[in-house]
Amino acid sequence: PANGPRPASPVPIPAPRRRPLLFAVAASLAAGVLIGSAGTWWQMSREAGPADTPTTEYAAEYVRIDPPEGVDLPAVGRIRLDGAEETGHALVISVRGLPETSGYFEVWLMDEGAGKLIPIGVLDGDGTAVLPLPHGVDLGEYALVDVSEEPFNGSPDHSGKSIVRGPLNA
Repeated sequence: PANGPRPASPVPIPAPRRRPLLFAVAASLAAGVLIGSAGTWWQMSREAGPADTPTTEYAAEYVRIDPPEGVDLPAVGRIRLDGAEETGHALVISVRGLPETSGYFEVWLMDEGAGKLIPIGVLDGDGTAVLPLPHGVDLGEYALVDVSEEPFNGSPDHSGKSIVRGPLNA
């Protein structure tokens, strides 16, 4: 009907208030970050142990290593022993002036007489590596680091072609 009742005009619905919701989300996020950070700090401080726990730490100073006597190569390297006896040692090594090779360069721990060797890893293509040392190795007995050129022949033995060699501690 044309003269009938008119439909009620729509009642405006207020827009939802977003500020309180955004504030609640931001506060929850901040609380989560703070709680997570505090938990991480607490766990790391527990793992570190008391400050007076004795450790054998090595100074982070580099020692130069050069080609062994009788080897005429332009190679020169630097080594550094990091870590502590309790957590394990790592050898940080960098050698430049490596010769061209169709093989690879292997890093060894060696005794003073060069009769006992322990292979510890391989240099990267840029002549560097960070190599964990086996636990329990007597670094007084195996006091030298040697880098050798090795062929891809499947033999785990030292090739006899040392590129650089030097003491762990100068």
